[in-house]
Amino acid sequence: MKNKNYFWGLFFIGAAAVILINQLGYLGKINLFSLILTILFIPIIIKSIFSVNFGGVLFPLAFLAIIFDSQLGITSLTPWPILAIALFGTIGLSLIFKPFRFKHHHESFDQCINTNDSNNIDLGVSFGSCIKYVNSDDFETANISCSFGAMKIYFDNAKMKNKEALINLNISFSGVELYIPKDWKVSNEIDISLGGVEEKNKSNINSDKTIILKGKVNLSGVEIIYI
Repeated sequence: MKNKNYFWGLFFIGAAAVILINQLGYLGKINLFSLILTILFIPIIIKSIFSVNFGGVLFPLAFLAIIFDSQLGITSLTPWPILAIALFGTIGLSLIFKPFRFKHHHESFDQCINTNDSNNIDLGVSFGSCIKYVNSDDFETANISCSFGAMKIYFDNAKMKNKEALINLNISFSGVELYIPKDWKVSNEIDISLGGVEEKNKSNINSDKTIILKGKVNLSGVEIIYI
Protein backbone atom coordinates (compact mmCIF):
# COMPACT_ATOMS: atom_id res chain seq x y z
CA MET A 1 0.00 0.00 0.00
CA LYS A 2 2.85 2.36 0.83
CA ASN A 3 4.49 1.84 -2.57
CA LYS A 4 1.14 2.45 -4.22
CA ASN A 5 0.76 5.74 -2.33
CA TYR A 6 4.25 6.79 -3.43
CA PHE A 7 3.35 6.10 -7.04
CA TRP A 8 0.15 8.15 -6.92
CA GLY A 9 1.80 10.92 -4.93
CA LEU A 10 4.62 11.28 -7.45
CA PHE A 11 2.15 11.00 -10.32
CA PHE A 12 -0.03 13.89 -9.11
CA ILE A 13 3.01 16.03 -8.33
CA GLY A 14 4.21 15.39 -11.87
CA ALA A 15 0.74 16.19 -13.21
CA ALA A 16 0.76 19.51 -11.35
CA ALA A 17 4.18 20.31 -12.83
CA VAL A 18 3.00 19.50 -16.37
CA ILE A 19 -0.06 21.75 -15.97
CA LEU A 20 2.14 24.57 -14.66
CA ILE A 21 4.59 24.21 -17.55
CA ASN A 22 1.72 24.16 -20.03
CA GLN A 23 0.12 27.29 -18.58
CA LEU A 24 3.47 29.07 -18.83
CA GLY A 25 3.41 28.32 -22.56
CA TYR A 26 6.29 25.87 -22.79
CA LEU A 27 4.18 23.04 -24.27
CA GLY A 28 2.59 25.08 -27.02
CA LYS A 29 -1.12 25.64 -27.38
CA ILE A 30 -2.59 22.61 -25.63
CA ASN A 31 -6.08 23.00 -24.16
CA LEU A 32 -5.98 22.68 -20.36
CA PHE A 33 -8.99 20.33 -20.29
CA SER A 34 -7.38 18.08 -22.91
CA LEU A 35 -4.14 18.05 -20.94
CA ILE A 36 -5.92 17.06 -17.70
CA LEU A 37 -7.74 14.21 -19.47
CA THR A 38 -4.45 13.02 -20.95
CA ILE A 39 -2.85 12.99 -17.50
CA LEU A 40 -5.77 11.01 -16.06
CA PHE A 41 -5.64 8.42 -18.83
CA ILE A 42 -1.94 7.66 -18.40
CA PRO A 43 -2.19 5.66 -15.10
CA ILE A 44 -5.25 3.84 -16.43
CA ILE A 45 -3.27 2.66 -19.45
CA ILE A 46 -0.25 1.67 -17.33
CA LYS A 47 -2.33 -0.25 -14.81
CA SER A 48 -4.34 -1.95 -17.56
CA ILE A 49 -1.16 -3.17 -19.26
CA PHE A 50 0.03 -4.90 -16.10
CA SER A 51 -3.42 -6.39 -15.36
CA VAL A 52 -3.91 -7.50 -19.01
CA ASN A 53 -7.03 -5.35 -19.35
CA PHE A 54 -7.27 -4.68 -23.08
CA GLY A 55 -10.25 -2.33 -22.79
CA GLY A 56 -8.38 -0.28 -20.23
CA VAL A 57 -5.62 0.26 -22.79
CA LEU A 58 -7.50 0.65 -26.08
CA PHE A 59 -10.36 2.90 -24.96
CA PRO A 60 -8.16 5.52 -23.24
CA LEU A 61 -5.96 5.53 -26.36
CA ALA A 62 -9.08 5.98 -28.48
CA PHE A 63 -10.23 8.94 -26.37
CA LEU A 64 -6.77 10.49 -26.60
CA ALA A 65 -6.95 10.08 -30.38
CA ILE A 66 -10.33 11.87 -30.37
CA ILE A 67 -8.98 14.69 -28.20
CA PHE A 68 -5.93 15.24 -30.41
CA ASP A 69 -7.40 14.21 -33.76
CA SER A 70 -6.56 17.54 -35.43
CA GLN A 71 -2.94 17.46 -34.30
CA LEU A 72 -2.62 13.81 -35.39
CA GLY A 73 -4.40 14.37 -38.69
CA ILE A 74 -6.96 11.61 -38.09
CA THR A 75 -10.22 13.56 -38.02
CA SER A 76 -11.71 11.07 -40.50
CA LEU A 77 -11.35 8.35 -37.85
CA THR A 78 -13.09 10.20 -35.01
CA PRO A 79 -15.14 9.79 -33.02
CA TRP A 80 -17.13 6.65 -33.90
CA PRO A 81 -14.68 4.76 -36.12
CA ILE A 82 -11.90 4.96 -33.54
CA LEU A 83 -14.30 3.89 -30.76
CA ALA A 84 -15.45 0.95 -32.89
CA ILE A 85 -11.80 -0.01 -33.46
CA ALA A 86 -11.21 0.08 -29.69
CA LEU A 87 -14.35 -1.98 -29.01
CA PHE A 88 -13.68 -4.71 -31.57
CA GLY A 89 -9.99 -4.73 -30.72
CA THR A 90 -10.85 -5.26 -27.05
CA ILE A 91 -13.27 -8.08 -27.88
CA GLY A 92 -10.82 -9.77 -30.23
CA LEU A 93 -7.83 -9.60 -27.89
CA SER A 94 -9.96 -10.73 -24.94
CA LEU A 95 -11.14 -13.79 -26.87
CA ILE A 96 -7.61 -14.67 -27.98
CA PHE A 97 -5.92 -14.20 -24.61
CA LYS A 98 -8.84 -15.12 -22.34
CA PRO A 99 -7.42 -18.55 -21.34
CA PHE A 100 -4.39 -16.80 -19.88
CA ARG A 101 -6.27 -13.92 -18.35
CA PHE A 102 -8.36 -16.03 -16.00
CA LYS A 103 -5.34 -17.81 -14.56
CA HIS A 104 -4.65 -14.75 -12.41
CA HIS A 105 -5.08 -15.37 -8.70
CA HIS A 106 -6.78 -13.15 -6.19
CA GLU A 107 -3.57 -11.28 -5.48
CA SER A 108 -3.89 -9.58 -8.89
CA PHE A 109 -6.87 -7.65 -7.49
CA ASP A 110 -6.55 -4.60 -5.25
CA GLN A 111 -8.79 -5.99 -2.52
CA CYS A 112 -10.75 -9.07 -1.50
CA ILE A 113 -13.85 -8.55 0.68
CA ASN A 114 -15.26 -11.52 2.55
CA THR A 115 -17.41 -10.23 5.43
CA ASN A 116 -20.93 -10.80 6.73
CA ASP A 117 -23.53 -8.77 4.86
CA SER A 118 -27.00 -7.46 5.50
CA ASN A 119 -29.86 -7.90 3.05
CA ASN A 120 -28.86 -4.72 1.16
CA ILE A 121 -25.35 -4.38 -0.25
CA ASP A 122 -23.57 -1.35 -1.73
CA LEU A 123 -20.27 -1.88 -3.50
CA GLY A 124 -18.28 0.50 -5.68
CA VAL A 125 -14.90 0.53 -7.40
CA SER A 126 -13.28 3.31 -9.40
CA PHE A 127 -9.86 2.97 -11.05
CA GLY A 128 -9.25 -0.30 -9.22
CA SER A 129 -10.26 -3.92 -8.82
CA CYS A 130 -12.13 -5.91 -6.22
CA ILE A 131 -13.31 -9.42 -5.36
CA LYS A 132 -16.42 -9.59 -3.19
CA TYR A 133 -17.98 -12.64 -1.53
CA VAL A 134 -21.61 -11.94 -0.62
CA ASN A 135 -22.49 -13.54 2.72
CA SER A 136 -26.12 -12.75 3.45
CA ASP A 137 -28.85 -14.88 5.02
CA ASP A 138 -31.56 -12.70 3.47
CA PHE A 139 -30.21 -11.20 0.27
CA GLU A 140 -32.54 -8.62 -1.30
CA THR A 141 -30.60 -5.96 -3.20
CA ALA A 142 -27.07 -5.19 -4.39
CA ASN A 143 -26.06 -1.83 -5.82
CA ILE A 144 -22.84 -2.30 -7.75
CA SER A 145 -20.91 0.48 -9.46
CA CYS A 146 -17.62 0.14 -11.31
CA SER A 147 -15.81 2.65 -13.50
CA PHE A 148 -12.44 2.04 -15.12
CA GLY A 149 -12.02 -1.11 -13.05
CA ALA A 150 -12.63 -4.81 -12.62
CA MET A 151 -14.85 -6.73 -10.21
CA LYS A 152 -15.65 -10.35 -9.36
CA ILE A 153 -18.69 -10.86 -7.13
CA TYR A 154 -19.64 -14.27 -5.75
CA PHE A 155 -23.23 -14.87 -4.65
CA ASP A 156 -22.94 -18.61 -3.93
CA ASN A 157 -22.89 -17.98 -0.16
CA ALA A 158 -25.97 -15.75 -0.29
CA LYS A 159 -29.45 -16.98 0.63
CA MET A 160 -32.74 -15.56 -0.62
CA LYS A 161 -35.84 -15.70 1.56
CA ASN A 162 -37.98 -13.87 -0.98
CA LYS A 163 -38.65 -15.11 -4.49
CA GLU A 164 -36.89 -12.13 -6.10
CA ALA A 165 -33.77 -10.08 -5.45
CA LEU A 166 -32.39 -7.07 -7.33
CA ILE A 167 -28.88 -6.43 -8.60
CA ASN A 168 -28.55 -2.86 -9.84
CA LEU A 169 -25.47 -2.24 -11.99
CA ASN A 170 -23.80 1.02 -12.96
CA ILE A 171 -20.81 -0.08 -15.02
CA SER A 172 -18.63 2.00 -17.34
CA PHE A 173 -15.27 1.21 -18.97
CA SER A 174 -14.97 -1.92 -16.84
CA GLY A 175 -15.23 -5.68 -16.68
CA VAL A 176 -17.54 -7.30 -14.10
CA GLU A 177 -18.10 -10.98 -13.37
CA LEU A 178 -21.16 -12.10 -11.38
CA TYR A 179 -21.00 -15.65 -9.99
CA ILE A 180 -24.59 -16.80 -9.49
CA PRO A 181 -25.83 -20.10 -7.98
CA LYS A 182 -27.08 -22.51 -10.66
CA ASP A 183 -30.46 -22.85 -8.94
CA TRP A 184 -31.23 -19.14 -9.39
CA LYS A 185 -32.81 -17.65 -12.48
CA VAL A 186 -31.64 -14.33 -13.92
CA SER A 187 -33.90 -11.77 -15.58
CA ASN A 188 -31.76 -9.38 -17.59
CA GLU A 189 -33.25 -5.87 -17.78
CA ILE A 190 -29.96 -3.99 -18.17
CA ASP A 191 -29.68 -0.94 -20.43
CA ILE A 192 -26.59 -1.65 -22.56
CA SER A 193 -24.63 0.91 -24.59
CA LEU A 194 -21.58 -0.27 -26.56
CA GLY A 195 -21.10 -3.20 -24.23
CA GLY A 196 -22.29 -6.72 -23.64
CA VAL A 197 -23.74 -9.15 -21.11
CA GLU A 198 -22.84 -12.83 -21.46
CA GLU A 199 -24.14 -15.87 -19.56
CA LYS A 200 -22.04 -18.99 -18.94
CA ASN A 201 -22.86 -22.46 -17.58
CA LYS A 202 -26.58 -21.68 -17.54
CA SER A 203 -28.63 -24.41 -15.93
CA ASN A 204 -32.07 -25.71 -16.91
CA ILE A 205 -33.06 -26.17 -13.27
CA ASN A 206 -36.52 -24.81 -12.48
CA SER A 207 -36.29 -22.40 -9.58
CA ASP A 208 -38.60 -20.01 -7.78
CA LYS A 209 -35.66 -17.73 -6.97
CA THR A 210 -35.04 -14.97 -9.50
CA ILE A 211 -32.35 -12.31 -9.72
CA ILE A 212 -33.44 -9.19 -11.58
CA LEU A 213 -30.58 -7.32 -13.22
CA LYS A 214 -31.16 -3.63 -13.80
CA GLY A 215 -29.04 -0.53 -14.40
CA LYS A 216 -26.66 0.59 -17.11
CA VAL A 217 -23.61 -0.94 -18.78
CA ASN A 218 -21.62 1.49 -20.92
CA LEU A 219 -18.54 0.50 -22.90
CA SER A 220 -18.12 -2.48 -20.59
CA GLY A 221 -18.56 -6.21 -20.35
CA VAL A 222 -20.57 -8.16 -17.78
CA GLU A 223 -20.32 -11.93 -17.42
CA ILE A 224 -22.91 -13.96 -15.52
CA ILE A 225 -21.29 -17.24 -14.50
CA TYR A 226 -23.48 -19.93 -12.93
CA ILE A 227 -21.71 -22.00 -10.29
